[in-house]
Amino acid sequence: MKKIIAVALLGLLCFLTVNLARPTAPPKAEDDFTLTKVAEGVFAGISVPTGLAGSNAGFIIGDDGVIVVDTYTTPQAAEELLAQIEQRTSLPIKYVVNSHYHLDHVGGNQVFAARNIPIIAQANVRDWITTKNVNHKFISSTEELQKRRNDTQQQLAKLGADDKTRPGLERRLRMTDAMLTLKITPPTITYTTEGMHLFLGKREVVLFTLPGHTGGDTLVYVPDANVLFTGDMGWSKSLPNLIDATVNDWIPSLEQILRQYPTAKFVPGHGPVADSADVQAFHDYLVDLRTRVKQAISEGKTLEQAQEQLAATLPDRFKSFGIQGFVKPNISDMYKELNGTKEK
Repeated sequence: MKKIIAVALLGLLCFLTVNLARPTAPPKAEDDFTLTKVAEGVFAGISVPTGLAGSNAGFIIGDDGVIVVDTYTTPQAAEELLAQIEQRTSLPIKYVVNSHYHLDHVGGNQVFAARNIPIIAQANVRDWITTKNVNHKFISSTEELQKRRNDTQQQLAKLGADDKTRPGLERRLRMTDAMLTLKITPPTITYTTEGMHLFLGKREVVLFTLPGHTGGDTLVYVPDANVLFTGDMGWSKSLPNLIDATVNDWIPSLEQILRQYPTAKFVPGHGPVADSADVQAFHDYLVDLRTRVKQAISEGKTLEQAQEQLAATLPDRFKSFGIQGFVKPNISDMYKELNGTKEK
């Protein structure tokens, strides 16, 4: 009997050793983004919140090549986007466009730079991609990432396979591993206020900039498809990041977009593919935020008082927006902008 038990235990040990050593299944594109056909030859990669993309991206297929719009947060997600392009066309990627400098839109640049593909952005992005991403703590040091990885592994080792907190920790580990491979890669071609016209054979693609979100944003318009990639100048059914924003400029920029592209389909920086009603709703959120914060300032409320009061009274129409964690930061950024104390 002891011999049988010993053999059984040995077999169990071998099973566990093999299975614990077995690598996890490689990530798939659908874990990180949902690819949506917006128009003929125009695709949006809509970020999955639990994945490695971190934002939306997309690509435009023309007669003789492809333009990629944004590269996600991580090289892994960018590689997945590249694979999706290669499944749909054998045409070469001629350009990558960065809509702005924020890490969640440029983290995969290295994947395309390694293939000698030019990366285009508004002129400010070339410097900001390194300086401001660091200043805003969008990029952690290698030491910080290694510590996070070790801490997460230790937490996972203490959990059972069915523990409810396990998926979140596994995602953190996957993201940390991805960030350890990141090499910030700046654009190689820049433009200023004039914008650019690119051509994929007969298909024209227009790049232009508008103020509001960062001061270095690029929007990408495909005239024959009537599709506008807004980057983070447009957020669909989601609260925005206002860390760099000048809302007083952003509101008229959105009004200009609505006037010029009333029937377009919009690929936002975050959230689902949108129409003009969604852009209008986002515009209305910014107007409401500015109005309510201005009123709080006129009543003599401190920043903390304004945050508490206005967060609790967010209008119902905006409570369904994604990323509700931005409610109080939005109030803070708006308060500082109106008071002239916001850092540039």
